[in-house]
Amino acid sequence: MVKVYIDESGNMGRAGNYFVLAAVVVKGPKGEGRLKRLVRREQRLDAEGRRLEAEKWRKELKFSKMKFPQRQRLIHELAEEEGAEMFYFVAYKPRVSLLMEGKEKNLIYNYFSKLLMSKIFKRYDEDFEIIFDQRSTAVKSMNSLTDYIEISAYAEYPNLVGKKVTVNQADSRTNLLLQVADVVAGAGAQAYSLRNRHFLEILGERIRAIYEFPRRGFQGSLKFMIGKLKLIDVLRGF
Repeated sequence: MVKVYIDESGNMGRAGNYFVLAAVVVKGPKGEGRLKRLVRREQRLDAEGRRLEAEKWRKELKFSKMKFPQRQRLIHELAEEEGAEMFYFVAYKPRVSLLMEGKEKNLIYNYFSKLLMSKIFKRYDEDFEIIFDQRSTAVKSMNSLTDYIEISAYAEYPNLVGKKVTVNQADSRTNLLLQVADVVAGAGAQAYSLRNRHFLEILGERIRAIYEFPRRGFQGSLKFMIGKLKLIDVLRGF
């Protein structure tokens, strides 16, 4: 069983030029257990640093609210976790015609999610469970997203014939792996929006693919910075 945890950074409105979807792919209960322990340990450290009462230490980790030392520590730990792989979808919004034409954002989100999953479906020949954050403002119709992802998996990827693909939602406040996906998404957004590639460089080989969209007209591509990133093998997949 392959579990995929997906979260986002950015929005589909006018603020900012980039919208990022990040997927953390985990195979097997051992890798999942290690990541959960990593998040719980970080929650404890965060609570101790802010002198929270013991019963309040289980606070949701969010990249946007973490200070640099905490981000640095957590990203380094993720980079050493061999049981997890990261995938990115990055949209340059000023060149996305669907957004410029005012198409329904839920449908655009579904399409972006499908493009992200296309990289992942090709890599594994196993059952899938895909988990989205139920509090995401982009996902208002889970039924359409579920149908879209599941149908595309069975129709477009022969390696998944006979496999089970399910799409679910969870609350990131209690789902520790979605919190990991939030941190990974934030690291990607920082690389594109702020031109700060520090955390992506740390993640290095844990990143398996970065999908930049649209291929024509994308500005700020990391493909032209291969010499400065530890992503050479990743970027060959473009």
